[in-house]
Amino acid sequence: MFVFLVIFFAILWLIYIKLKYFTLRGPVPGQPPHFFFGNLIQSGLLVGSKPISDVYISYKERFGDIYLFWVGFIRYTIVHNIDDVQYIFNNRNKYDQGSIFLEKVSILVPDSIICNIGAKFKRHGAITMPLFRRNKILSNMNIIIDGTDKLLDRWRTQSSEHVHTDIVEQCQNLLLEVFGMIAFDYDLETINENLSENKNELTEALKYIMDAFRFIIYAPSIISTTYLKCNPRYQRARATIERYLNNMVEQELTESLDSRTERKKISLIASLVSSLQTDEKAEA
Repeated sequence: MFVFLVIFFAILWLIYIKLKYFTLRGPVPGQPPHFFFGNLIQSGLLVGSKPISDVYISYKERFGDIYLFWVGFIRYTIVHNIDDVQYIFNNRNKYDQGSIFLEKVSILVPDSIICNIGAKFKRHGAITMPLFRRNKILSNMNIIIDGTDKLLDRWRTQSSEHVHTDIVEQCQNLLLEVFGMIAFDYDLETINENLSENKNELTEALKYIMDAFRFIIYAPSIISTTYLKCNPRYQRARATIERYLNNMVEQELTESLDSRTERKKISLIASLVSSLQTDEKAEA
């Protein structure tokens, strides 16, 4: 009898979850979602068979400018018409600002600045935000130009008949190269060769972290958390990044105070090290 009751209530609970979270209702169109996965399998996002841009285009052709899309338990209303988008941004007081992106990022990097709130966010923001002001970017313009020239030189060495099908990836490599030099004075070597062939340990770790993020951003939270905890390759990649960052901090600490004071105006790692407290309680 007890087993029968457990099965009965389990079935009722599944029906409730299905009706509450995975049922298409109302005037807004969309594809009926799968249980637990929503539209992730149907769209090809979960297995990575389609980029998100192609998914949006195909769904727009099927359902119009406004439609529903499920990512696991979370239902999104996707808006394509630029006039509607502008209206939403001009009337943010009428529309809730979702926190799903922060929730997903916190699974991967819980200590990142965008996942912090209160005094901790203000402290981190006071250190990092000034480095992204216009005058700080201009002071690093030579690094940006050098990286861009390296990428253009690679393209020029190719045959004029060669069709570049990985421009997005190469531009991402350029961004990594520039960020590594500006933030950490470290050459990630992402432009010297294809990222897939790069033997730089830190670059490979960063690449895997980015690949993991593409997966967890669409997967249900419980699957994302389990995947990261049970994935030894992710754990090794994270340990590698932490080891390199700790080495960078230690190397920066060997620099003179005058050198750090001057470089913190344009270097993130120098700014972070200069802000370290000697009092652990104050640091916390």
